[in-house]
Amino acid sequence: MNNDKAALRRYEDDLNVGGLGVVILGAWDVLKVIMLLITEIKDEISLEEFAGEEKAIAVGVIIVIVAMFLLMVFLIFKIHLYIGLNASKAAKGEDYKKGYYTGAIILLVISVLSIFAYIYDLKDLQNIDTTIASFIVELTTIYVLWIVISNTRKIKNIKSLQAQE
Repeated sequence: MNNDKAALRRYEDDLNVGGLGVVILGAWDVLKVIMLLITEIKDEISLEEFAGEEKAIAVGVIIVIVAMFLLMVFLIFKIHLYIGLNASKAAKGEDYKKGYYTGAIILLVISVLSIFAYIYDLKDLQNIDTTIASFIVELTTIYVLWIVISNTRKIKNIKSLQAQE
C-alpha cells in the first residue's frame, strides 16, 4: 500500500511537470513559427516591384497570410495549453477535462510524423544548425507528451486498484 502511495505521488509529480513542459514547448512552437514568419517575409517579399494599386493588393495579401499563420499559431498554442493545464490539474487532484489525454495522443502522433520533415531540411547544409536544434526540441516534445500519456495511465491504474480495495 505504501509503495502504491509513493508511486502515485511520483507519477502525479511527473504528470504535473510534463503538463508544464507541454505548455512551455507550445510557447516555443509559437516563437519558432513567428520567427520563421518574420524571416520569410523579410527575405522573400519585396514590395518595391509593385506600384500603386498592385502594392496595396500585395500588402493586403501579406496581411491575410500573416493573419492566417497567427491564427494557426494561436490554435496550436491553445491545444498545448489545454493539454498542459489539464494534465497539471489532474496531477494535483483538481477538476480537469479528460479530453487532454486524447489531445496528448493526437499531438504525439503529429509530432512523431513531423520528424520526417526534418529529413528534407537536413539536405540544406546552410541551415543545418537550426534544423538540428529544432529536431532536438521536437524529440523533447515527443518525450514530454509520452510522459503525460504514460503517467496518466499509471495514475488511473493505481487509483482504480485503490478503489477496489
